[in-house]
Amino acid sequence: MKIKLYIAFGLYLISLLLLSSCTSGKKEVNPEINKVNDPVLEAFFDTLYARKMFNGAVAVKKNGELIFKKGYGTANMEKHTPFTTHTAMEIASVSKQFTAAAIQILRQQDKIDVDLPAQHYLGKDFPYADITVKHLLTHTSGLPDYEDYFRKHWDTTRIAYNRDILAYFETEKPELLSTPGVKYHYSNSGFVVLAEMVRVVSGKSLDRFLKQNIFDKAGMTNSGFYERDSIWDLDNYAPGYRLNPATCTYVRPETLPGKNYYRFLSGRFGPGRLSSSVDDLIRWDSILYTNTILNARSKAVVFRPHPPSGDDSDYGYGWHIQESDSTGKIVYHTGSWAGNLSYIKRFTKDKSLVIILNNTFESAYMKAIRAAVDAYLLGKPLILPQPEASDLFRKESCDLHTQDIRKWGNNHRDAHWDRKKLEKLRAFYRENGDTAKAGLITELLARPGRTGI
Repeated sequence: MKIKLYIAFGLYLISLLLLSSCTSGKKEVNPEINKVNDPVLEAFFDTLYARKMFNGAVAVKKNGELIFKKGYGTANMEKHTPFTTHTAMEIASVSKQFTAAAIQILRQQDKIDVDLPAQHYLGKDFPYADITVKHLLTHTSGLPDYEDYFRKHWDTTRIAYNRDILAYFETEKPELLSTPGVKYHYSNSGFVVLAEMVRVVSGKSLDRFLKQNIFDKAGMTNSGFYERDSIWDLDNYAPGYRLNPATCTYVRPETLPGKNYYRFLSGRFGPGRLSSSVDDLIRWDSILYTNTILNARSKAVVFRPHPPSGDDSDYGYGWHIQESDSTGKIVYHTGSWAGNLSYIKRFTKDKSLVIILNNTFESAYMKAIRAAVDAYLLGKPLILPQPEASDLFRKESCDLHTQDIRKWGNNHRDAHWDRKKLEKLRAFYRENGDTAKAGLITELLARPGRTGI
């Protein structure tokens, strides 16, 4: 099955190379799409887009040179606007590196000492005397997540902001998950607290501070923070969408059952909410190789793991860190919120870079896509992920009937047929009363010869 995928991908690549040689003398109609495209990467992402496995924008540098940059598909599905490399999208937890950078800028100005308790800056109302700024930066504070409490107790007609989340910790005083500095617990709560620290120390909200101290200096003109209710009407913006399994169409995530928290928890600064574009993140990568924003001392601390005393961790200040003799130091972060998936990976030894933004929550493929592009930069073949039969069914089942199911299965015989994923999807349809789709999956599961079935 994989051999057939490789053959199809190889034939596509050959045709693309022939087309490029035939048209190289013609004037480019859209220079943004055509000027820096590695043909192997282009064939890879063109195929993913054609197979409904990717929608968004991507950029790749190799040895400091931009070799691929291209947008795919639709940014705003209600306005039918294209997703380009200068289209802004919420980058979710990739935002954390900017919050951490704000703290470092204040440290460079001698306004924050990361070894001091958070109480030193937030006052005694913050009820955790032993949590330091460094604990918050490195996910070792032990602070529990605020999301579960707010999903159960918050007035969902109101947007929760940082002040509301801080008030929860000050009044409810939830028990810490572990002693500060001892265990690693990934914590959105800690980065909310850091954003409030920026506000208290600098006198500016995080969005204003970042604009003045990073975005304006780096030329990141498409980066900023937006109220969630406004993003659907913005120009040059890609809101996140998720597939509605009942209609097989992409919808606003907060309209799905049980997902309204995507709206009422959208007001926080620090752990997420920042929007940026591929082009702006390229600028961010470039300026980090200078001392314009972070000096050498700051970068040495930011791009170094800070494991707690009783646990392992690869986390620095807002970045995951990997290092080996062959690749040197690699720093990266992923993000996921509502329908958005984001990724930035910097190979600091040779200045290679991968940036991928997706606004249709292609979670079935993003991990494999990231791994494939990373490996390609290290000199390995670019391996195309297999389509997942369960994902294809979710997207196409609204047009299927019993008499079609055998033909549909044959048309997708090169997909990855995972029985457990299909059974899970069937259970979901049954729980939601969609017996027709559940029945179609039963028919698929009864057919022999599928991989994993």
